[in-house]
Amino acid sequence: MVRSVFSVTVVILMAACSSGGREQAPPGEIPHGKRPVIGLVLSPNGLGDMSYNDMQYNGLIEAYRRHDIDVQFRVPQVDTPAAITKLCEDLVTKTGCRLLMAGEGVRMTPIFEVLAKKYPAVTFALLGYQGQPLPNLVSSRFAQYEGSFVTGVLAARMAQGRGIAFIGGVNIPAIAEFSGGFVDGVHHVDPRAGVLVRHISLFPDFSGFDNPQAGYRLARDLYGAGVSVIYAAAGASGNGIIQAARESGRFVIGVDSNQDHMAPGNVLTSMMKRLDIAVVTIVERFLQGTLKGGAEVISFDYSNGGVSTTDMAFVREQVSTPVMAEVRAIEAAFAVRRR
Repeated sequence: MVRSVFSVTVVILMAACSSGGREQAPPGEIPHGKRPVIGLVLSPNGLGDMSYNDMQYNGLIEAYRRHDIDVQFRVPQVDTPAAITKLCEDLVTKTGCRLLMAGEGVRMTPIFEVLAKKYPAVTFALLGYQGQPLPNLVSSRFAQYEGSFVTGVLAARMAQGRGIAFIGGVNIPAIAEFSGGFVDGVHHVDPRAGVLVRHISLFPDFSGFDNPQAGYRLARDLYGAGVSVIYAAAGASGNGIIQAARESGRFVIGVDSNQDHMAPGNVLTSMMKRLDIAVVTIVERFLQGTLKGGAEVISFDYSNGGVSTTDMAFVREQVSTPVMAEVRAIEAAFAVRRR
């Protein structure tokens, strides 16, 4: 099992520099030699989001700790296809990456499809996205609909007839899976309940994933209008939504990593999309020679720990035993169905 996600970037960076006595260079600049070089390109939002990017980075460092490999990670400084393509090509041609993982699928999937054709000896892997069935392009998916369905059930039980809302970073298909699962979970409890669905920015503007101030303002307005629970799937913008929940004394549901500690008692739970587990799994399969491209899609779901909710340690007194039992029973049913 992958170690718990660190809560602050400083700890993450320290972890990268102290691994069981192995001499290491600063993160992102680890030199490669005879060991296989594994690369990860994060989304332009970078580290410190306490969510999507941090999860992947933790997985890369965990894989480095476990295996005799060198690792490289990059954050695009310019958010254009040309700049991201050059960054990826540099990792392949200059650092010798044999496995390169894409940390953000919407923008990087087309780029990786082109690169996979250009560099057939390199394995390219998409985290949470499915690309063309190319022999050296690995696709994977997360059961984010199922995890979000569970949070919808919890939200409906805790709202007790009051307002419920969903805030997504950007209106892209992946976020639609989060909102769709959440709304269906709410309707599982109360078919007549209304759920307000909002997005911080609209495609192709990806700023909604990295604008905590906008997330805060939107959440504050929703709480002020009577919403009692918000599910936030907005990357770093979710930090602002959580702040609004804390100040308003209302509930919020976090995403990607365990964000419960960010507002104890206000964060009901977090729908953890275990990108750290995905990174470690993909690296290990690559090293074992069992990582396959083509039409195969690696699934991360309730059956293998790919998605889950938290232990809700800070809201135990607020979530009743029957509600907790209902949530766990639904999660168990999803796990059984996936086996």
